[in-house]
Amino acid sequence: MRELEIPSEVKKDENATEMVRFWLANNEPNVSLLLGMWEDAEDSGIDELTAWGNVLSDIAQHIANGMEQSHGWKYEQTMHILMEKFIQCAKDRAPGLDGEYTE
Repeated sequence: MRELEIPSEVKKDENATEMVRFWLANNEPNVSLLLGMWEDAEDSGIDELTAWGNVLSDIAQHIANGMEQSHGWKYEQTMHILMEKFIQCAKDRAPGLDGEYTE
């Protein structure tokens, strides 16, 4: 199995929390999510869906930054393509994309 390195800043924070894992395995996406963290936290005052929207945005921005640094792609153009594709794919739910929520 090919795993990514944990960022050094994460290793320094004893309160770090993993929120998302995404793999391609057997030619299919596989995801593990920590759902309900904000909703279940006492006095968080953070809307769960808004927080996940922020997480998805952070991931997209990291992709655009990384592609700019590694491949010379323009950040704005990469973000535009990512957002267009996200909206298109979100409207057309992927066939066979299912799973189980386990607590």
